[in-house]
Amino acid sequence: MTKFSSRLNYSFGNEDWRTEQQALRIQPQDHVLCITASGDRPLNLLMSECQKIHCIDANPIQNYLLQLKMTAMRHLDYAHYLAFLGAAPESKLKRHQVLHQLVPKMDQEVAKFWLTRSKMIEKGILYQGVIERVTKLVASCLAVVRRKKVKRLFAMDDLLEQRKFMQEEWDNAAWRHVLKFVLNNPLFSRFVLEDPGLANVGTTINPGLYVYERLTASLERELAKKNLLLSLIFRGEVLPDAFSPYLMEEGIEVIKPRLSHLEVHTQDVVEYLQETPPKTFDAFSLSDVASYISYPHFVSLLQNIVRTAKPGARFCLRQFLSSHEIPEELQPYFQREPDLEKELEEQDNCSIYRFTVGTVVQAPICKTKEFFARCREEQTVQV
Repeated sequence: MTKFSSRLNYSFGNEDWRTEQQALRIQPQDHVLCITASGDRPLNLLMSECQKIHCIDANPIQNYLLQLKMTAMRHLDYAHYLAFLGAAPESKLKRHQVLHQLVPKMDQEVAKFWLTRSKMIEKGILYQGVIERVTKLVASCLAVVRRKKVKRLFAMDDLLEQRKFMQEEWDNAAWRHVLKFVLNNPLFSRFVLEDPGLANVGTTINPGLYVYERLTASLERELAKKNLLLSLIFRGEVLPDAFSPYLMEEGIEVIKPRLSHLEVHTQDVVEYLQETPPKTFDAFSLSDVASYISYPHFVSLLQNIVRTAKPGARFCLRQFLSSHEIPEELQPYFQREPDLEKELEEQDNCSIYRFTVGTVVQAPICKTKEFFARCREEQTVQV
């Protein structure tokens, strides 16, 4: 986990921002807790007006990336912004030159970090995370065996045509076997990805079968070229059709004036919540944090969400291969919305996630006091 916390793991968020928006229903007066990761999630959340988004990540490098994206958005025009990040071809003004122009606009610590990583900037930072470099490798391998099919898939504008192509040409036995073999191979997650998020696999989940079924379902309901995750896996880069708001000119017009609403914290999310006063947050955008923490740590996270939630606070938790359940004693505090969870799962264009969504419910005051006292006692659990 130490290595994971000291490198750039994610540089291009693969989550569907529309799902988060629908689940959280952020209001202008809201304070939102949001996992930073690639920085895409908090930036896209600014499409909804809010009071403050508290961005939290235990890995300082992920927060440095968010601050780099914020600085670039503030000070570059749209064309140079896309080119600098790597979402468009490099312009006549080279990326390292732009970096040196932006450095005086950054916090000293952030500037120092990126100056020592200028090679990553020159290559286009959006594709320099560990996950993005792995998907680039996967896409290169696919290009060897399926170049023409990949090209055809991402050129399609008709969903019925895409479904027919999938059934008749793409989804054959060889494809299914290779996908299941790679994803069920522990060497892939241990040595290629080195991602602890693939270590907490639920006992009832077969990774290869799970991902195969999810990706296939996604291609049944949405064009490949509009799907960010599929673009990364099959092409190694994201097409403009799949860009989220912070990479779109009209989205930036909304987000840019609201960047001051982001507040960045580098700390373990549970530790941060433990230090936060009660009834602070109106919404919790937790990504798939459950994939990266032990079950006792997950329970502690839930306890502290209840303690720091304002009445009626919304929460959105994703799970990939993990299957952490809300313990029975905490279930009364989390009013889940099964119909919405199912709807989001069916609509989300990053189809690999399952959702836990709803409202945090406050118990009667006597039970709440007992609950908070028990939380303080249980926070001595070693993770």
